[in-house]
Amino acid sequence: MKLTILLVKMLFVGALFIISNQNLYMSDSADRQTFFDFYTNWIGTLFNQAFEISGYVIKFEWLPSNNGTVSSVLTGSNGNLGSG
Repeated sequence: MKLTILLVKMLFVGALFIISNQNLYMSDSADRQTFFDFYTNWIGTLFNQAFEISGYVIKFEWLPSNNGTVSSVLTGSNGNLGSG
């Protein structure tokens, strides 16, 4: 529920920024069409960037390298538990 409210607020604030930055009057039909063009372009850009970020996160190597085992890291170089 909180995520939905956050998403709606973000979309609403984005719409207000488009209206104010472009000096659009929503009572004018030409300005309304300009707003919808800008808004759909902005939404499309958001989705494209979200897909790119998701793809990057999915392809990221999350597992540690096999340079050492967990036991060698925990015991240290001399075999005693703690710092070496």
